[in-house]
Amino acid sequence: INLVIYSESEDAIAVNTPLLAGLAADHAFRALLVQADPSANEAKIEAWITAHCHLRESGGQKEVCSEQITFRLHGPAAGRLPSIVFSHLDSDLPLCLWWQGSLHPNPEPDLWAQVDRIIVDSHSWPDPAGQFATLQEIESIGRGRCSVCDLTWTRAFHLRYAIAQIFDHAAAREHLSRMRHVEIRYGAGHRITALELLGWMASRLGWQLVTISDQPVFRQPDGQEVRCTLHDGLSGESCVGDVRFDLGDAKARVERSRSGDFYLAEFTLQGHAPIAQMLPAGRERTEDILLSELGRVGRHPLFWPAIRSIEPLLRAG
Repeated sequence: INLVIYSESEDAIAVNTPLLAGLAADHAFRALLVQADPSANEAKIEAWITAHCHLRESGGQKEVCSEQITFRLHGPAAGRLPSIVFSHLDSDLPLCLWWQGSLHPNPEPDLWAQVDRIIVDSHSWPDPAGQFATLQEIESIGRGRCSVCDLTWTRAFHLRYAIAQIFDHAAAREHLSRMRHVEIRYGAGHRITALELLGWMASRLGWQLVTISDQPVFRQPDGQEVRCTLHDGLSGESCVGDVRFDLGDAKARVERSRSGDFYLAEFTLQGHAPIAQMLPAGRERTEDILLSELGRVGRHPLFWPAIRSIEPLLRAG
């Protein structure tokens, strides 16, 4: 693949170069690492090349190398991003662009019309509602070519799977319409992850948001309401590690283990023994999530319906 990483962070090169070296063990790529400082007064461009090589055993030892071209763009030179990117690509390979930090308003068609996959991480966005609107604009520029990947959405994949597994059981599925309360506990800085998880539930179950507050309320298709509680400050490093459901005469929960290796998914109906199972939790480190995305094909069809379901909550901050 062609992998472009764009960042305006001062430590972008120091942080991303080791990450690319680790990715090279699993993926062959040409990487362009771009650190930009648009606010600088002087226009200046610096560039250099790094090779990341790993030994692979395949009937003997074989060395596989990936190429990283690093750019520092200062001042007005940051506006030359499209020409710099497209003049250094392998034209036969798909283009993945990981934009770190906030997206620029008024996205440039010359750049985004040629991108096959845009990768973002929404958990750190200061204005998530505005950023998601810009992301939709970027996707429309590609006219169906560009697919969107939010690493925050990917981080919660195993949690969504664990929740779905609970209600795959017939006894639990019958209680979905009786849901009255959802409680989500999330780690510091991962409110967007919790909201995206809530949006996924709402979009899949046909809920409509009726109350915008710290405890939002949704209306189910049968008119019954579901109250939702989101708690910050979950201990440990998990982005979301504890989800509980009040289903009337039944309860359900998904809780991450202390080791972080698996989820306990449990459904309890009054007068019956609990139905429980252990499910893999997956890793949440950025490099592991990125590897997962680079190794997949296709789109995330449930992503935008989930975002639309909780859009007013994103604007509320």
